[in-house]
Amino acid sequence: MLLYHFLNVGKGNCTIIEFPSRNLSVIDIDNSKSLSSRELMKIVLEKRATPSNPIEYITSNFDYQDIFRFILTHPDMDHLSGIKELFDLKNIYNFWDAKNNKNISSDDWDNSPYSKEDWDFYQEMKNKEECPKYLNLYRGSKSDCCWVQDGIEILSPNQELINHSEETEEYDNLSYVLMIEYQSIKAIIPGDATILALNNIIENYDEDMLKADILLAPGHGSKNHVCKDFLDIVKPRLTIVSVAEGVDYDLETYKKYGRVLSTKHYGNVKVKIKNNGEITFRTQFQNYGDNWYILKDRGSYYGV
Repeated sequence: MLLYHFLNVGKGNCTIIEFPSRNLSVIDIDNSKSLSSRELMKIVLEKRATPSNPIEYITSNFDYQDIFRFILTHPDMDHLSGIKELFDLKNIYNFWDAKNNKNISSDDWDNSPYSKEDWDFYQEMKNKEECPKYLNLYRGSKSDCCWVQDGIEILSPNQELINHSEETEEYDNLSYVLMIEYQSIKAIIPGDATILALNNIIENYDEDMLKADILLAPGHGSKNHVCKDFLDIVKPRLTIVSVAEGVDYDLETYKKYGRVLSTKHYGNVKVKIKNNGEITFRTQFQNYGDNWYILKDRGSYYGV
C-alpha cells in the first residue's frame, strides 16, 4: 500500500508520502498560516477546514519514524516555511533541491509572514554531505538505493530550465515535477511548475508515459499555471488543489477531467493506493465525512 497525505496548510504546500518501502517522504513544508484570529473563528463557525500545522501533523502521526527524504520543489517561502523546526525535530537522511541562485534581500523581510531563520537554515543545508545528504537531482537521475525502488521519476527540471530560472530569476520554472508509480497507478506532484516547464515535459516524453491518475494542481491551481495541453495528456481522474481560504483556483478546467478536491474546502486529503491498484480517498471535512471512498473512472466514486 502507498498512502499520500495532502495537507491543508492554508497556503503553500506540504505532501507526505508513506511508501511500501517505509521510506517516509515529505515534499515541501509551510507552517506560516497567516490567517487572522477572526478568519480562523469564521472558519470554525462555518464548519470549514481549519489549516493544519504540518510539523505538528508529522510529529504526531510519525513520532517514531525518521524522514528518508525531504524534497523542496522550489525555493519559495510558502514551500519551505518551518524547515528549520522540522529538521530540528526529525532525523532526515536526504534533502532534494534544484540548484539555484535565488537571494532574498534584507528589505524583503520587513512585514513578511515568513521567518528569515528558515531561509538562512536552507542556505546552510546546501553545504551538507550527511544528515541530511544534500542532493541536486534532475531529469534522468537514477539511483537504485534512493528513489527508483519507490517508483519515482523526475520529469523536471532539466539543465535548460535551471539555466533559464537563473537568468530570469523566475524560480517556479525549476520546480520539481515528480511522477510516482505504484501498482500501475501514477501520481504527478509538480510544485509550482510553470506552463513553460510543463510544455518542456511534453516535448521530452511520450504521451502514454505521462498519463496519470492523480495530480496535485501546479501553482495551487492558479490559472497562470494551467497548461491545457499537459492536462489533455495527463487526464487526471483525481486532482488535489492546495489552496488558501479566500483564494480562487481554476475549478472549471480541472473538473473537466475528473474529481477535484481542494484543501480549503475539504481539509487534509488522504489518497491510498492499495496493493490491487485500487484508489481510495478520505477527506477531513465536507461531504465525505470519515469514510474512505473508491475512485472510479472520470472521478466518479462510491463508499467502501
